[in-house]
Amino acid sequence: MKRKFGRLLALVAVFGLLCTSCLGGDEPAAPAGKSAAPSGTEEPPAGNGEVTVGLERDVYAIPDYTNAGDDVRVVRLSVSMNASDYGTSASGVMVKTFVDRVEELSGGKMVVQVFPANQLASTTDDIVNGLVTGAFEMSEVGQANWGDYTTAFTPLNVPFLYPNEQTAYAIMSGEIGDGMREQLLADTGLRTVGFMHLGMRTLSNDSKEIHSPTDMKSMKLRVQSDPTQIAAFEELGASVMTTSFSELFTALQQGLCDGQDNPIITIVSQKFYEVQNYITMLNHLPNLSMVVMSDAYYQSLSAEEQGWIDQAGQDATEACYQTMLDTTQILIDQLTDYGIDITYLTDEEYQVFEDSVPNTWAMCEEAMGTDAWNELLAAVEAAQSEA
Repeated sequence: MKRKFGRLLALVAVFGLLCTSCLGGDEPAAPAGKSAAPSGTEEPPAGNGEVTVGLERDVYAIPDYTNAGDDVRVVRLSVSMNASDYGTSASGVMVKTFVDRVEELSGGKMVVQVFPANQLASTTDDIVNGLVTGAFEMSEVGQANWGDYTTAFTPLNVPFLYPNEQTAYAIMSGEIGDGMREQLLADTGLRTVGFMHLGMRTLSNDSKEIHSPTDMKSMKLRVQSDPTQIAAFEELGASVMTTSFSELFTALQQGLCDGQDNPIITIVSQKFYEVQNYITMLNHLPNLSMVVMSDAYYQSLSAEEQGWIDQAGQDATEACYQTMLDTTQILIDQLTDYGIDITYLTDEEYQVFEDSVPNTWAMCEEAMGTDAWNELLAAVEAAQSEA
């Protein structure tokens, strides 16, 4: 993997977004369920209204290859990222790096047309169907949304196994990650082009600091619909809800649920901090999306064209990871200045959480098989010792 190239791209992107944020910019779009304040009026914030939270948006425009020409191969990429995040957030940097590298490596013979904000497909079923039928060639799906198609990503959903992003990245870059790619390909006919690293999942709520599972007892928490993640939070004593992501802000705002879990970048981009005063750095799971391509389409490419896709995917994965590392602390500092109470667990507190989910771990071992489970545990231990 071209690590130096990816790191350089990530640092340039972070430098650019920090510089442009000093000059000011467009107000980020309001999340679902909350209207933006009209021009000339002020909407009372939950925290410090004088503090700007979030990365600069609308820095780069998505290239339009509609008139690329008959001699140019156009790859259609459907993503959930908003157009305003292109090239700035971790996901936006990954997409922009992939687009740029494909064009650079191919000398303009191949380009990637990005369709943001789920324009072509939104649900996992729609995405998989679109890839299989050739409606588009590439897309991205989060690790918790593959359950109906494959168990390839069960290793990523083991709660409290990965203490930090570095450990998760090491696992995904090694044999375990390669095995996930191979199983996904065998089960679905979809090829993993890259991994979108978005950071460790944290826990936010509207009432108190969380230091132990006891603090979560009967708390109404929205979690992803993955069975392993549901089991984990139920084992921790929470009352689990699976509200759709598009309705989550409104549910938090209206008190229909007390809290939710997501990485810092999502808490900021969706403005959950406006209705959630407490964040616990629970770090119970890494949060990844898989950037995938129809293998039937991939096999239709020449060896040279496949090489462009493979290299661009590697470079984009590295750039995304570095951007996530570089921007997460920036966002945490902004949230702190805004007035959000951020709790960091001690090693002892984290261990109590890990010891509280034995049944969920047993579920994961059964799904993976004992041999694969033991290999995963050994790989995580090795990654931690090398960190």
